[in-house]
Amino acid sequence: MPIREVALDRDVRAQRLLPSAAQLRSVHSLRRAVSVVTLVAIDSGCLLLSVVLVPSVSGLPGLTLWHGLSWLGLLAACAVLTAVAALKGLYGRRYVRHDLRRLLKAWTIAFVITLVLMLAVDPVGIGARYVVVWLLAGVLATGGRYLYDALLSLAYGADGDAPPALLLGDLDACLSALPTLAAYAPSGSVKVVGLVVPPSRRRRDETAYDAPPVVATPDDLRAALLTTGAAEVIIADPAALNGQLQSVMDACRASSVALKILLPGLPDDAAAVSYIPGLDCPLFVVRPRPAGAGSYLIKQALDISVSALLLVVLSPLLLIIAALIKATSPGPAFFVDDRVGTGQRTFRFYKFRTMVAGAHDAQASLEPRNEADGVLFKVRDDPRITGVGRVLRRLSLDELPQLLNVLKRDMSLVGPRALPLRDYKLMEEWQRQRHVMLPGITGLWQVSGRSDLGFDDMVRLDQQYMETWSLKSDLYIMWRTVGAVVRSRGAY
Repeated sequence: MPIREVALDRDVRAQRLLPSAAQLRSVHSLRRAVSVVTLVAIDSGCLLLSVVLVPSVSGLPGLTLWHGLSWLGLLAACAVLTAVAALKGLYGRRYVRHDLRRLLKAWTIAFVITLVLMLAVDPVGIGARYVVVWLLAGVLATGGRYLYDALLSLAYGADGDAPPALLLGDLDACLSALPTLAAYAPSGSVKVVGLVVPPSRRRRDETAYDAPPVVATPDDLRAALLTTGAAEVIIADPAALNGQLQSVMDACRASSVALKILLPGLPDDAAAVSYIPGLDCPLFVVRPRPAGAGSYLIKQALDISVSALLLVVLSPLLLIIAALIKATSPGPAFFVDDRVGTGQRTFRFYKFRTMVAGAHDAQASLEPRNEADGVLFKVRDDPRITGVGRVLRRLSLDELPQLLNVLKRDMSLVGPRALPLRDYKLMEEWQRQRHVMLPGITGLWQVSGRSDLGFDDMVRLDQQYMETWSLKSDLYIMWRTVGAVVRSRGAY
């Protein structure tokens, strides 16, 4: 498959998780919606038909199999089947849902789940006929699905469910790419609905070609996405962008549209190509796709449950630390500051106070002693830090109140570092792209050297974390955090 998708934080981190109104109104979206509804009806209808046929053939009333559950049990079984089939991709594109192994797995899982439910609610009604019902329903549904897809192929062609796409590049490169894209059906097939060609790369006789029309230039890409309802943008000629790569990526990100690059030389197992910003020349890194919303919901649940548990368990320690701070220096026990979080919105950030009262006002006089590069501010022997505060920083205990931020959903346990407004105002625009995820108490920066690393290193580590995020990586970072705290590397 020659097309490689560029990860543009379009999953749970995107600015808009739902498709735009134009995309919802597109012919492709309407066809997909009708297809999903039809497939659900085929699965559920075949199951209901089997429930009626099997007992009737055996000489029993039609709903004897379900006893007191009657229609409630049938609806529950249909709901289970639909949910499992959706998780297995059986309502996706044709080349996916024609996988017999995938069909067999889905029906087997649904059968086991409903069997367990039946045994728990009405064990008397379970018998050999129940197994026969599911076998017959599976055969009927498989046949019905293949018949439906055969009719779709006759009506719309083999690539009738292919997503609409815009092809971007030099006109000759786009025309050359069309047969290449068609040769990689079904998994790589797309329906090119328009070409995006820079004015300097067009030909006067472009209308002579039997090809999709030229609908826009790269400068007008966002408007073209709205008018055409395209779900993908494919770059056929990266050289034609002429320094506009970032604007093309921003347009795709803002429209929740996939960006793909035609790179025939990459291996077949390359899952995605992630763009690393901020370099003198574009750098693309091939890596697995980032996790989707399901894993992110688990991350949120872990954040809330773990932070709440730690606040309860560590409450005696928190009270002792607060008392020590109050007893050794005048001022509040907690330091509350405005920090920049997801979507570049500010939130109230909590820490144990480790400096003298009014330290924030004295920072301007210490700017000449700043030891950090970039926009960060760090002074190893900062005179504002109190004796207790130095110990708290060395052991990272001053970070514990951030568990309240996690509980409030302003932060996560793992994520990019939350930076003060002073640092944010000094950032370049590409560096602010790190604010598409919730900031974390710990992260790659914290376990990779903390204050010993430069600001650009921190931003690149944040970008790496966001592009490769997974539950496994979060657990790994939390495990490494323990070692980083024990070693106290870069903590001052």
